[in-house]
Amino acid sequence: MKKMKKLVSLAVAMLMVFTMNASVFATGGTNTESGSPSDGNFTLTIGAHDGGDADGYVYNAYQIFKGNVYEVNGTKTLSNIEWGDDVDQNNEEFKNEFANKTAEEVAKSITSPNTTTNENDTNAAKEFAAKIAKYLKGNGKASQANTKNEDGKVPGYTISNLSAGYYLVQNSAIPNYEGAEVETADAFTRYILQIVGNASATPKSDVPTSDKKIINDKNEEVDVNNAAIGDTVNYLLKGTLPSNFDDFKTYYYVFNDNLSKGLTINNGEAIVVENEGSLIKVELVNGRTRTDVSKYFYRSISAWNETTGTTIKVGIQDLKALNNIDGITVDKDTVIEVTYAAIVNNDAEIGKNPNTNDVMLDFSNNPNNSGEGTTEPPTENPPEPTTKDPTGKTPTKEVETYVTELTVLKVDEGGNVLKGAGFTLTSTNGKKITLVQKEEFVENTNGDYWKLANGSYTTTAPILEDITDEDGNVVTKNNKDKYDDVNKKYKLTKTLSTVSVPTDGKTVVTAMVDETTGRVTFTGLGEGTYTLEETTTPAGYNTCEKINFSITFSVTDKVFISSDPSIKLAGDANKFETTIENKKGSLLPSTGGIGTTIFYVVGTVLVLGAAVLLITKKRMKAQ
Repeated sequence: MKKMKKLVSLAVAMLMVFTMNASVFATGGTNTESGSPSDGNFTLTIGAHDGGDADGYVYNAYQIFKGNVYEVNGTKTLSNIEWGDDVDQNNEEFKNEFANKTAEEVAKSITSPNTTTNENDTNAAKEFAAKIAKYLKGNGKASQANTKNEDGKVPGYTISNLSAGYYLVQNSAIPNYEGAEVETADAFTRYILQIVGNASATPKSDVPTSDKKIINDKNEEVDVNNAAIGDTVNYLLKGTLPSNFDDFKTYYYVFNDNLSKGLTINNGEAIVVENEGSLIKVELVNGRTRTDVSKYFYRSISAWNETTGTTIKVGIQDLKALNNIDGITVDKDTVIEVTYAAIVNNDAEIGKNPNTNDVMLDFSNNPNNSGEGTTEPPTENPPEPTTKDPTGKTPTKEVETYVTELTVLKVDEGGNVLKGAGFTLTSTNGKKITLVQKEEFVENTNGDYWKLANGSYTTTAPILEDITDEDGNVVTKNNKDKYDDVNKKYKLTKTLSTVSVPTDGKTVVTAMVDETTGRVTFTGLGEGTYTLEETTTPAGYNTCEKINFSITFSVTDKVFISSDPSIKLAGDANKFETTIENKKGSLLPSTGGIGTTIFYVVGTVLVLGAAVLLITKKRMKAQ
């Protein structure tokens, strides 16, 4: 009850207005009185907004005017208007506020349709709602949830036992809302309704929205992309405004943007941006017209953190104040766009885990509690915006960038690690390549690897117990003996070289395989065409043929694809691997061996052949 009273006193209101088409049922004949202040026979039915689930909402109806209902020629009117039962007329501030006006005069002024295009929602009524909400008493008439439908959804609410009059109806609770610290895609409601019979109303949800996109190489707005370490990723934030934007005196509006540790902006340094359009650009979009308003927005970049990444904050204390600048218009149809670019860094996630970037919008959600407004334009390069007014939050929107790598394992004909081999990976279309200089497995309870008994590492968890079928037969034996220690897990850490820069349209990176593991890893790869070539061959072995292949990325499946079957994905890791086997070259014969004997035999045959040929020629001449 305390929470509800607090919300009522604040006039938590109006971002979700009722689109009211009252269904009034006749209760008396023509020219006859059909109701009185004490009737208590009318019912207000409130449906679920947008035909959804209304479960968790609470509505309260406060009678602010009462009177008698008369029906004349089919039209019902409220006459003999007095202040309603839920108005605290003894409040001194109330007495001062309405000292020179009767309840009937106030009711007439707020129901005049002269200042609005919607006769059920006059500007005067909006102003009055902000005032009268401060002088309500009690909890009004509370709503009762209707029976859930076959889909398990609450289709709406009913407020019963209403006498004739005008009511301020507002919801004092919405699902999952506990104030500004909790995300919600909804907002509180306030509306003034005339009750002269049974009526129904449907709340219309109306809050700002926020969206985030990646602008890819084709200038398309996408949610998922791929990149190489060192590549630039361009981001776009979009924010809309509610249809009742005009009802606010001031409007707090702040984007909260978070980049994971694999993305860097401004070289990872903290900064408050003060140059117009520098690093972070803010534009108002009205149809085809764009207006750069960057300098009027607070724009900050936090220092890069190896755990939390980077936080970007872009916002303004009062968005409506921009209307005080010549040539600038902000209304309900205006879209606010923010653009900036980030670099994929050496701490980027590789493989199946994406490098994420998300945004959430913090906005004013109570027009009756939105300050006094101003006729002054906002200051340039303002300080960080703050507000004491009620705010809402949009759901978090996330985009993803994927990066892959290629590991080459060098072995001999027996499958043993072969030392002394070196490989060169060339990007033929200027894609960046990063070299893993060192790999180290460090014991870590949150690691992804187990150490095997032979000293190598695997991401496959050990089978600790025999697995049996329904008859008790062992179908899979435990393999604990193959592991060094089934209770220890390890995390793979990598030391990377500086990102290579394409030269003349090509990137060339050369490295020797690790003498212990026989591996070399080229990481930070994205879509592109590549050539893998053995450029250093161990003595006594034949050089392998080079492999020309391309890497593509499926946005739908979020996986990388290789054009060459020998370059394949390692399980579900979304990383490539290939095993290259070296064979020994042909051997020359050794002294005294069978090779020498064959040499002598062949030589003797050749000598005998020459002698036979010489004798044959002499006989032919003699004849």
